[in-house]
Amino acid sequence: MDNLESLFNKKEYNLILDLTKDSTDPKELLMRISCLVIQGKIDTALDEIESNQSLIEKTYQLRLMKTHFELLMSKKLFDEARLALKHYENLPYVSQEVEEFMRDMKDRIEEEAHPKSHQTFELDEIFDVLEKETDSAKISQVLFSLKNYNLNIYIDSLKIFMKREDVNPNFRTYALIVLVDAKFDEEVGFLSRNGLIAVNPARITPPFMTPAFNETCRLIAEKCNHDVSMIETALHLFNCYVIDTYPENIYVDSVKLLSSAFVRIAESYLNKLHSSNDEEIIELASKIQKIIESTPEIRL
Repeated sequence: MDNLESLFNKKEYNLILDLTKDSTDPKELLMRISCLVIQGKIDTALDEIESNQSLIEKTYQLRLMKTHFELLMSKKLFDEARLALKHYENLPYVSQEVEEFMRDMKDRIEEEAHPKSHQTFELDEIFDVLEKETDSAKISQVLFSLKNYNLNIYIDSLKIFMKREDVNPNFRTYALIVLVDAKFDEEVGFLSRNGLIAVNPARITPPFMTPAFNETCRLIAEKCNHDVSMIETALHLFNCYVIDTYPENIYVDSVKLLSSAFVRIAESYLNKLHSSNDEEIIELASKIQKIIESTPEIRL
């Protein structure tokens, strides 16, 4: 290891990578990952972490987590970061420092994934946008600023917004999620992809916080065999589908079948050979893909 540290100080990164390619030593593997990061090979560094995570985390969990999350966050891989956090949270207790890091990281992931808008609007403008505006950019700005205001101020306009046919359906879903997060305990009308439904936001679970969601993400990552592009694509498509269908129960199909369907769709998007020709998977993947592609793109 002393020799490797000397080589590292001399910036002999390629030589270190050659010397550690078959290493199982946690400290050497961390140095290998550092060399890849310095060379800007972020995807390869993430692959190395995925391949050697169980070896490194037994001895250097905190150091590994710090590197792992910085790489994921630098590429805005928020779904993968949530999945990684769940993995680390399930490991045996190491120290208070590790626990505090994970708590802080949980907040950071959500803050960077969904930055709160600090833009302020006059109340009349908020009401007008929610009830009448069709410009997506303006709607987006107002929707993501609502958490800065008391819910009671704009609730009547938001109820109107959730039933409007002339706005992107994902915007209506985001409006519903605002009420779900606020645990608004009253039945409201919501224009879903299957028509107008009545729903009580306080009685439904936020879309990305169910055990079934977490397990589907885990299975997707597992079935993608450490292929970062595949994982990123499949998880992005899964998130799109969750928003497109919420608050439907999409887990009527087993999470195993659901995850396989998203792997197949990702393979199609990336022009890869399909890993399975199971008819049930093909049928579900086709159904899901039609729903995702039928949802209008939000153009800001």
